[in-house]
Amino acid sequence: MKNTNEERHLALYRKYRPDKFKDVLGQENALKTLENSIKQNKIYHAYIFSGDRGTGKTTVARIFAKEIGSTKDDIFELDAASNNSVDDIRLLTEAAQASTFGSKYKVYILDEAHMLSKSAFNALLKTLEEPPAHVVFILATTDKHKLPATIISRCQEINFISPSIKILEEIILKVAKEEEKTLDSESINLIAKQGKGSFRDTLGILEKVFNTISKDEIAIKDVQKVLGLTSNEEVFEILESLCKADKKSLIEKIEEMNLDTSEAVMNIYVQLVKMFEYGLLIRFLKGDEAKKIFDGKIGEDLIAKLRTVSEVNVKILSAANLYKLLQLEKEINGSASQIKKSLLMVALLNILEE
Repeated sequence: MKNTNEERHLALYRKYRPDKFKDVLGQENALKTLENSIKQNKIYHAYIFSGDRGTGKTTVARIFAKEIGSTKDDIFELDAASNNSVDDIRLLTEAAQASTFGSKYKVYILDEAHMLSKSAFNALLKTLEEPPAHVVFILATTDKHKLPATIISRCQEINFISPSIKILEEIILKVAKEEEKTLDSESINLIAKQGKGSFRDTLGILEKVFNTISKDEIAIKDVQKVLGLTSNEEVFEILESLCKADKKSLIEKIEEMNLDTSEAVMNIYVQLVKMFEYGLLIRFLKGDEAKKIFDGKIGEDLIAKLRTVSEVNVKILSAANLYKLLQLEKEINGSASQIKKSLLMVALLNILEE
């Protein structure tokens, strides 16, 4: 049975957010530490949950709070990015002194904790040094190195890792099934890669695909169109024209692509850089080695084509030229959308003229 309109308005990352430890994927070490802490009744007064964005830090913090006996009335979340003053933290620490609403613990989850001001950290430090017995602080951060050493030393550190492509594929498959959608394996793999190690971003991309494509059976070409991506074969053709020093073909192939938006230019740039990297690395790998390393990234046919091109065009497919392409990212990101395509084109032609 299809979901109702009332259910559909909820973003996928919220709709399928885990609410139990057993539903959290890819964070086995973090969960083991927290579960052991609960079993042994060794609840620390303060934790640091560190890891890249979208890895489940806040989700796990909420689950942990419930697992140690806190009800929703005793779980508080503060966005430290926008509430980072000393006054904000003083209000929080004063409130922390009050008794709970019947729970064993009062839990404060500080998202983006590294954004607190220096004076705010100092105010928080006083409470961390002499914490109320009924209070647990969880500082979630993507930049632990920005936290003062005095804060870190008073907290239990829990590290969150970015999920693998395989785990993200499992989640995509599960959500697609729940939403009564079918995606082929290439589509699932592409969306997982575009998620770049973030559960939230992966489900955001999946939702964009579902919202854009009305049909229930979704193919790789559909996903590539929605995301403004080009097939590996087309990107290889650009690389091949570059290697052959065929300026006319290079210009024509780029002009044929729909690169009218900043996102489209950046997507083709990233794809081209990765294809260039594959071509460079394949030169130093034997057949079986290349297949093993690039498994799931490019097919065997493309590996063979890249090997042929790389062996013949050592001067073009060089580490120095790859480095030049990598330096282009800042220019593209910092330029007006109207000239991003021109920057990419000029950079490629410049490789041929040197």
